[in-house]
Amino acid sequence: MRKLIYGMNLTLDGYIAAPGDDIGWSVPSDEMFQFWSDQLQATDLSLYGRKLWQTMGSYWPTADQQPN
Repeated sequence: MRKLIYGMNLTLDGYIAAPGDDIGWSVPSDEMFQFWSDQLQATDLSLYGRKLWQTMGSYWPTADQQPN
């Protein structure tokens, strides 16, 4: 049986934004970023809400070419 890990800080549709769809308030610390990076590397499947998927979908195809 696989483990289920639920990430908090999201709405039911998987998206949190300030007015105007601003998500700039959510910049993580280096420690938090590393924690979630490690979690994702050990993950077999991730489920995203519609808005987060739409936001990140344009980034992922070229993410390896933009390390920053």
